[in-house]
Amino acid sequence: MAEEIQSWPLNPSRLNHRSDEENPVFNNIRKERSNKCFVYVFTAIVLQSIFILVFALVVLRPKSPSVKLRSVTVKSLRYTTSPLPSLNATLVAEISIKNPNFGSFKFENSAVSFLYEGKQINGKKTVKGNVSARETKRFNVSVEVRSSRLSEKQNLVNDLNSGIVKLSSLARIVGKVHLIKILKTKKTKEMNCTMSINLKNRTIKDLLCN
Repeated sequence: MAEEIQSWPLNPSRLNHRSDEENPVFNNIRKERSNKCFVYVFTAIVLQSIFILVFALVVLRPKSPSVKLRSVTVKSLRYTTSPLPSLNATLVAEISIKNPNFGSFKFENSAVSFLYEGKQINGKKTVKGNVSARETKRFNVSVEVRSSRLSEKQNLVNDLNSGIVKLSSLARIVGKVHLIKILKTKKTKEMNCTMSINLKNRTIKDLLCN
């Protein structure tokens, strides 16, 4: 007797059906993974920015530059005691600026003044420039000194007759330290000096700064 062979209908394989509509669980998993990935990347960026900022403020803490008046040279000199006392001179000051920071120091609208008995005797003189990181740079500043800017000249007569005219100078350097291209910190440095002009040999002596 022939054996009866029973056939069974094949069920469609569920592994072949991967649509999002039929598999909402997979769709939700993808969304959760995508959201977590965005959160991780955003958190990493924020932490990196905080680390850079803290590193710049603590480790690379901006410092004020060091300013020195290295020398003053008398380029030209004219003076007289009669009929009215007068002193006209061109002074060339050599100033050095040391930048101790790991970023450049850019300064502008900085001023150099010369004074006689506390009164400014030169016109407004501004200087600007840039000092690279960990560098010392020298600048020459030419200043015109005129006693005509003084209202009281009695003491000037005595100084001219003695051959020694005492002056003081003030340099105020204002600029910004640039760190990692995003952090800019304003720094100001002042320097006060005293000196004497020897009228006979046209030289500067007793130059002292603090």
